[in-house]
Amino acid sequence: MPDLGPQHQGLSSLWLRGPGQDDSLDVAIVGFEPGSATPPHVHHGGQTLVILSGQGFVEVDGVRTEVSTGDIVVSPPGESHVHGAADDTAMVHVSVTTGRNELLRGLGPAAAGDTAVE
Repeated sequence: MPDLGPQHQGLSSLWLRGPGQDDSLDVAIVGFEPGSATPPHVHHGGQTLVILSGQGFVEVDGVRTEVSTGDIVVSPPGESHVHGAADDTAMVHVSVTTGRNELLRGLGPAAAGDTAVE
């Protein structure tokens, strides 16, 4: 995995623009160690992920979809979701968001996490 800065609960980020948490564009390269994931969250302006390397998942409404290098994931504004790396493989993605991000507690596989959401 490339050096993306300090890790927090298996995630690391290199911000290319932002984070503004407003109507401006926020862009980050995010690395996930094997088995790590975001806590459940919402991007009020939506989110697009481009998987750069590895394998992982995106989970929406209890439905987990596997993703891998080259996949593009679009989460519409307000959609609660979780994304992370497969248990045995690291993953790196580009995250493009607008609007405020909101952590949701008590939902999904990463509910115990307490990390910035990308």
